[in-house]
Amino acid sequence: MHACTQVDLVGGYYDAGDNVKYGLPMAFTVTTLAWAAIFYKSEFKAAKELDNLHDAIRWGTDYFLKASSRHKRLYVEVVHSSIYYHIILPCL
Repeated sequence: MHACTQVDLVGGYYDAGDNVKYGLPMAFTVTTLAWAAIFYKSEFKAAKELDNLHDAIRWGTDYFLKASSRHKRLYVEVVHSSIYYHIILPCL
């Protein structure tokens, strides 16, 4: 296992079923969920889905905190598939 992969990056969301987590699309999605929670709070509460929405937002934001928790390092793409291992660059 490469030294770069010795980081706890559990959480977040994979993009399009290809076992890759891309930071920018995930940030857009989590931000959209957060805005929905603000603007449609009463509707989510009436549908008894507000807790689920908060959990979904937290799952993404906790991942972003982990991905940016190392000094001068930001993980923006995470691959979980042997198909992609040949394109991974070494840690800098």
